[in-house]
Amino acid sequence: MAPVGYWGDVTSSVDWCEENYEWTPYIAEFFNSWSSIAMIVLGEACARMNPTGYNAFTLLGRSITVVGVGSWLFHATLKYSMQMTDELPMLWSISIACYIAVTLQYKVDSRRFKHLLTLWTLFVSVMTAGFSGQVQFVLFQASFNILSLVMAFLCWRGKRDLEASQMGHVAALFSAGIKWYLAAAVIWLTDTNLCSYINGLDSSILPFNMQLHAWWHVLASLGLVYLVVLLMGHYCLLKGIAFKLRFILGVFPYIHAE
Repeated sequence: MAPVGYWGDVTSSVDWCEENYEWTPYIAEFFNSWSSIAMIVLGEACARMNPTGYNAFTLLGRSITVVGVGSWLFHATLKYSMQMTDELPMLWSISIACYIAVTLQYKVDSRRFKHLLTLWTLFVSVMTAGFSGQVQFVLFQASFNILSLVMAFLCWRGKRDLEASQMGHVAALFSAGIKWYLAAAVIWLTDTNLCSYINGLDSSILPFNMQLHAWWHVLASLGLVYLVVLLMGHYCLLKGIAFKLRFILGVFPYIHAE
């Protein structure tokens, strides 16, 4: 889309709407790169606030941090290898979340389920990394979004249990998180499909690029934190761990044991 910078030709399967190397020759997509810090910060917040004592939640938070680092590297370079450091951790992160929710809500053999989920995620990772171009992009999006829908259902079940236990203020994290995530999804779809109309160039109806993909990073990260905190609250409820939910600056949910 723009002149070749320090990292050379674009080899990733997708080149986003932001003009490449517009601000510095060392970062391909400036805003998309730096907005990835939102995932790093909120991932670490999830890992550190864990009131459950369950290491899987800490691992989930750290996996979100890894996604943020990979996202930064991907958007900074637009190299296929760096794209994999973004997308593959996303698959593993949501698989960890599925493991936590399924083993909490259903009577399953946790060891066997962990092995099956690990093998499935490994298979999808190999398939995702093994293809390139549009096929790779569609394969990754389909795999990730299917698991996202599964997690939305599991979070809804957690919300229902919290409401039944008179914890409506915690259950409300579900609708708030989904709203943030849906807003982010609309922004992502707009940026992906209507780029030529909103990129500030000749055929654009806007005089400047709104950097919607960068906003996707921020809003999706925020919605994700709401749902992770909801899962923590549900875990505490079922395990009999007393906890309190607070909000930092009225926006960022924070849960801690009493």
